[in-house]
Amino acid sequence: MKTNLALIGAIIVITISILLDSPPPSEDSIYYQFQEDDESVDVDAMQIERSASSSLEFILEEMNEVNGKIVETYQEYEIHKDAEGNIISRIPTSNYQYIKYEKE
Repeated sequence: MKTNLALIGAIIVITISILLDSPPPSEDSIYYQFQEDDESVDVDAMQIERSASSSLEFILEEMNEVNGKIVETYQEYEIHKDAEGNIISRIPTSNYQYIKYEKE
């Protein structure tokens, strides 16, 4: 009896480990959508604006006075620029920096 229970328990453990160890479906298979109609899009007709350069910059978000001291809050942004130096997108990150100094 104990041998049968141990054997069934081992089979269950092996089955669960096989299911948990199998790789998840790929990103393409999750989000892939079939086009059911005959509408096709010419890739050359689509305008895709790519950034020529990207940089991380801290931008002043706010200034507060706390206990007689001035606190400046800077948030980091990922800035994408085109070849001419025009800003295409400005994406905020979760990084902040704080500067605290005495009020004169």
